[in-house]
Amino acid sequence: MRPLLVMPPAPHAPDGAMWDCVRSDSPQSTQQSAGVPAASGNAETLLIVPAAALSWHCVSLPPGLLGRNGQARNPTKLRAVLEGLLEDQLLDEPAQLHLAVQANAGESGALWVAACQKLWLKDTLSTLTGAGHTVRRMVPEWAPLTHADSPSTVWLTGEAASAELVWADHAGVHRRIVPPGKTGSGMAPAAFPTDAAVYAEPACAALAEQLLHRVATVQHRAQRLQSCTDTHWNLAQGEFATRNAALRRAGDAALTMWQAPAWRPARWAFALLCAVQVAGLNAQAWQARQALSSQRSAIQNVLLTTFPNTTVVVDAPLQMQRAVDALGQSSGQAQSRDLERMLEAFGALAPANVAPAAIEFVAGELRLSAFNADAEVTQRLRDGLQSRGYRTRLDGNAMVISP
Repeated sequence: MRPLLVMPPAPHAPDGAMWDCVRSDSPQSTQQSAGVPAASGNAETLLIVPAAALSWHCVSLPPGLLGRNGQARNPTKLRAVLEGLLEDQLLDEPAQLHLAVQANAGESGALWVAACQKLWLKDTLSTLTGAGHTVRRMVPEWAPLTHADSPSTVWLTGEAASAELVWADHAGVHRRIVPPGKTGSGMAPAAFPTDAAVYAEPACAALAEQLLHRVATVQHRAQRLQSCTDTHWNLAQGEFATRNAALRRAGDAALTMWQAPAWRPARWAFALLCAVQVAGLNAQAWQARQALSSQRSAIQNVLLTTFPNTTVVVDAPLQMQRAVDALGQSSGQAQSRDLERMLEAFGALAPANVAPAAIEFVAGELRLSAFNADAEVTQRLRDGLQSRGYRTRLDGNAMVISP
């Protein structure tokens, strides 16, 4: 199930500021409401932190604070180091701010840190939780580029009369309010990336072309908010981190593979592979059943051909053995179950100095009591009798022989 996307009003937003919500049943439209949106059944909520609520800072951490996966080895120590590095860059006291480092950071070196008001974030999460939401992840509306080969992007959002120009590059996230009636080319600052991809919400598409003299790709607000889920950022760190972080990261990765368009070929390939495996296993099972059925038919044919008087075949090997024994008895020949055959086999294998003290024969089972033989001789006797089709077992000081 797709998560419910929710973006609250930024801190110090004017009265009447709206909540944005994108639901899984209508992913192409953004629902706006004056209050917190209602929860969507069992769907988890992904909180999008608006750009106006975040500030971005680039710092260089000393080695040893982060692991290879970018996670803090000691969150308390990392927090103290960040407060020291950002003390002169932050407008508020560091203790009043929530700080989150980029997810794909290395063990050391420069990385981005996002800062937002801790009290506002707590109140927002409390409001969502009170409305029945389960916040699984927190992502920024926009984030700086962290890869050298990532292209810069530009957005023009809002309404034509109150549009906002936003672009993200390797220097951070930049926002400019477009004054009403401003259509000249001088709107773009000197640092504006001229080769960036331009996106605009439908109400601002014409304004984007007038301001930037570029063809803008129309992107609905819902599409832009959904693109926030593709980021590696997760602001739920430190005291806001959810429990079972490893399990949550695995769930996020699985959810991305299940839903992200980039993974669609892999999903189709996996489904095709599973279908081929299931078909192959079914074909192999069918062949095994056919081979087993053929073998059973062959055994039954041997029984019915050798002993035509057999009317019902239940256990062909057992019925054939009984028929052979009955035929031998009727012809006066000794069978393997007879006492003479068992004693003959034992006498042929036992040494001359090995003789049982007592012999007991009951229902085809021969018991030889107290025969004088060491362990080596006994084992040779058992191996020899087994090669002649007899089973042996030791019962105290007696050897029991049966066919």
